[in-house]
Amino acid sequence: METNTYEGESEGKTAIVVGGGIAGASVCYALSQRKIKTILLESESSPAKHASGNPIGVVYPFLTKHKTTESEFSYLAYRYFLELWESLELGTLVPHKDGIHFLLETISAYDRYSNALLSHQIPKAEAYLEKELHSNLDSLYFPKGKALSPVALTRELIQMAKPEIKCNSRLISWQPSKEDGMDDHEGTLICQTETGTLSANYLFLTQGFQFANDPNLQWIPMKQVRGQIVKIPGSICKNQSSILYGDYITSDIDGERVLGASFDEFHLEKEPRIKETIMMWEGLQKHLAKVINENETVDVKNFGTRVSYRTQSQDRHPVVGKLPKVSDLDTTVKYQNLFRKNGKPFQIPYFETVGILNGLGSRGLTHALLAGKILVDQIIKERKENSKLKMEIPDRIIQSLKPDRFLLRMWKRDQLT
Repeated sequence: METNTYEGESEGKTAIVVGGGIAGASVCYALSQRKIKTILLESESSPAKHASGNPIGVVYPFLTKHKTTESEFSYLAYRYFLELWESLELGTLVPHKDGIHFLLETISAYDRYSNALLSHQIPKAEAYLEKELHSNLDSLYFPKGKALSPVALTRELIQMAKPEIKCNSRLISWQPSKEDGMDDHEGTLICQTETGTLSANYLFLTQGFQFANDPNLQWIPMKQVRGQIVKIPGSICKNQSSILYGDYITSDIDGERVLGASFDEFHLEKEPRIKETIMMWEGLQKHLAKVINENETVDVKNFGTRVSYRTQSQDRHPVVGKLPKVSDLDTTVKYQNLFRKNGKPFQIPYFETVGILNGLGSRGLTHALLAGKILVDQIIKERKENSKLKMEIPDRIIQSLKPDRFLLRMWKRDQLT
């Protein structure tokens, strides 16, 4: 793959991105908009090999009845995704189908999402209420929502960003250089991989559930979650749009659909579970019997299955921001003393040029591009972005994504000592 050249870049700075999934690809793209030379480290033989949505994932926002920072971020991320999709002409490059119906099967679901349209001021071009054809149930319809190939999207973003790619190259350890005598703002970072040693000015950690191997990240409350999907022939179902009903059945893309997805945060075995396949198929029959083509012979045991893993934070919100340097925390500062006379504030030290993007859960396709932009904006402040897309992101949303939130909770509960 071609590598970017950076003529006239006086600083000659380099960034290393760890992890070649949608998170890493999004960071690479954001870095390319600032003309930062980038090295992408991928532990597997190719990017996005373990994307939880493979072979088909869905793109739509998480919404709540009233605005929350979580729903505001998700809706902004969805809009940003659609803007990039159009401006980069990704629709001509990535196999996809437009249209997602989110079934509203209960009074409370209808109340939540009908009010979400109002509270988030969502225009009809982006979402509206309508009956879903096959179930005759009310649904929230996203006409520009997408079913698409996560691998294809990730590879196209990487192709556009043109980083230097090092596959089969797992990050073993990293640390600020002790030899250049510079502070954290200007110094270099030394990264030890399975294939050698690299140095860089910036480091972006986007390696999904492999975060557990990094002692600098182990304090962040994230966990691996097992998911299983079923791959079925496209002819078995009749729906033109993807339909979400607790589980989901995607549109037909290249003769295949995905029925998904199970969720298990306690038992993480890699082997497929036939009982989960049967349960998902029975769920489809219960909710969307008219979607199934009666002329097709179905043997559930012959369906293809795939097990993959998501990384989810304790509060199920993405983790995006500058990485705190936990080893340098002053743990003598106590929350209960904060309001006393001369009480010391709690200050968080950082690895100033190290960022994390993780905990995307099942919404990586929707959230990663905006999260990558937010992260790069935080870490690299001296370079102007080259993108024509401008989106104002309220500071409260940026703050809600930072890993700092977990440290503050631990501090208030006196759990840092």
